[in-house]
Amino acid sequence: MKLTLANVSSGVSQKDFGAAVTAIGKQVTQHFKPEWGVGAALKPIALSLGLKKAPIQKDADAIIYLGDSSNDSTTGVKGALGYHDTNNKRIPYGFVYLDICKQSKELWTTVLSHEVLELLGDPDAVLTVSGPRPKHASGPKPKLIAGTVYYDLEVCDPTQGDHYDIDRVAVSNFVGKRYFGMSGGSGKTNHLGLPLRPFGVRPNGYLQFEQGSRGHQIWGPSVTPAQKRAKKKTQAIRRNGRRIARLIGN
Repeated sequence: MKLTLANVSSGVSQKDFGAAVTAIGKQVTQHFKPEWGVGAALKPIALSLGLKKAPIQKDADAIIYLGDSSNDSTTGVKGALGYHDTNNKRIPYGFVYLDICKQSKELWTTVLSHEVLELLGDPDAVLTVSGPRPKHASGPKPKLIAGTVYYDLEVCDPTQGDHYDIDRVAVSNFVGKRYFGMSGGSGKTNHLGLPLRPFGVRPNGYLQFEQGSRGHQIWGPSVTPAQKRAKKKTQAIRRNGRRIARLIGN
């Protein structure tokens, strides 16, 4: 896959952005691909969304934007989404906003890594994995009862809040195949080997499962109301939000 990462922010220099993309590229090649069998060539660019009619990259398979504010009229949710829909509406996409990172108390490099890995794991945000239905949809070890539900295949949500460094750049932890009950991979539930049961969540993580046309959240015990509000603020463009919109549309 050819993945373009577009810096539309003023708060992050292109030098720092390029360094982050290089580190995340190493993560994809050295850590994520051996576990999930999916790799990508990452290309950082600086972009002005004022050029509404100019395609970003004709050869890009997907794109992720980094912007200052989700509310900005030009580079915020509506601005970037409008630009994407005009130029590249048929390719997968993602958004990272510095104001949302601050509200969630997360490093932007970790969030960017999170978005890259999840896009690679499920570019179109349509894949699910069947698993046991949780009795209590909260806490790091949700109790399970008989029955099956469909868990969204999101590889970083359950480990959100956990990160490690590559070349002094913080990148996101991610789950392994064993987490979803799949064969192959490292045999670990997550890359860092931290305590995590299959279909569970880390203290600051979350997970979504689907029943019919409804999505249900499992939140880690350390997730704050402010972090939940930050997620809700960008629900229209988040992968989980798009999943539910697809279900309702069907």
